[in-house]
Amino acid sequence: MAIKTLISEECLQKRTAELAKEISADGHVDVLVGALTGAFIFVADLARALNFPEMQIQFVKARSYGNGTERSSFSVEGLNSLDVKNKNVLIVDDIFDTGHTLKNLSAEIQKLGPASVRTCALLDKPSRREVDFQVNYLGFQVENVFVIGYGLDHAEKFRALPKICIVED
Repeated sequence: MAIKTLISEECLQKRTAELAKEISADGHVDVLVGALTGAFIFVADLARALNFPEMQIQFVKARSYGNGTERSSFSVEGLNSLDVKNKNVLIVDDIFDTGHTLKNLSAEIQKLGPASVRTCALLDKPSRREVDFQVNYLGFQVENVFVIGYGLDHAEKFRALPKICIVED
């Protein structure tokens, strides 16, 4: 397996700082909800760049079940511990591809009565979109390639790479 750099560490840090400025300009964030596991490094960097010291950081694990090709149900672990009533929430995910995760996660969090819900994804793969949903803040648009690093994995490996790489055969 060969890997090739797609997005450098410097580009990631620069874009994360830009996203933090965009998000901050649109209003305060009371609770940042990170989608595990791929977004954990991006969540940490974004949270520090947002500079809302009193902001709560929570993580959830979203899952879609089905026969491998169809999503028949959606579940989220960790929603029961979220206190978002009347709070401004920012949901952060690693990749916005089919759109199911962010659309469903946003809908589930809306049921908890927040003042507002905004969404952010580090990577956008528009060629994979299956649902109509608009993410508020997007980091980088990428082709439909398999990516690793900066929290993203291949068989639970390569998450600690400080950059986004493409896996090549």
